[in-house]
Amino acid sequence: MTMLASPTQADGPDGLFARLAAWDRTASRRIAVGWPHPRWFSVPLAALSSTANYGVLWFVLAALPWAFGGQRGPLRFAYIAGSVLGTELFTFGLKVIFGRRRPPEREPEPAQLIALPRSRSFPSAHASMGMVALLTTTALYPHWWAPLAVLVALLAFSRVYLRVHYLADVLAGLVLGTALGLLVTGLVAAPR
Repeated sequence: MTMLASPTQADGPDGLFARLAAWDRTASRRIAVGWPHPRWFSVPLAALSSTANYGVLWFVLAALPWAFGGQRGPLRFAYIAGSVLGTELFTFGLKVIFGRRRPPEREPEPAQLIALPRSRSFPSAHASMGMVALLTTTALYPHWWAPLAVLVALLAFSRVYLRVHYLADVLAGLVLGTALGLLVTGLVAAPR
């Protein structure tokens, strides 16, 4: 005979956490496995997602104005790239603390569409670095806001769609990146 949890146990913090975790796994699997993955979309998305590993995409974008002779290029590059690098390191520390395994480590099937990072899953560094890059870059170049916002949204989506992260990892990364980006832009004067 199976024992059912009492209402107070099911509604307590542990019960709430268990329900949220179950919802997160179900929603993430629906996106990563249940949605169609046509090659014409998933292959370019995987390539784009891989460019943001370790912040490389953001470092390249931050260097473009400098490479094309923009004013205060080195300082502006350092402002954006330094913020992204700091976010990567901080997020990695949180990954070590939380230690959440990635979706394919829990459920190996189906096959991966992208190389699985060696780090843990929570929170998503792609999402946190993307938000910091968005906020620091648009502090310097406000007209870049719309295309960068679309890029961050696409990268965040890619991490769940390609089964590299759970949805909660990405949402937490977006919140963390927003907080860190606002902290940087609020405390450190942008080199205009």
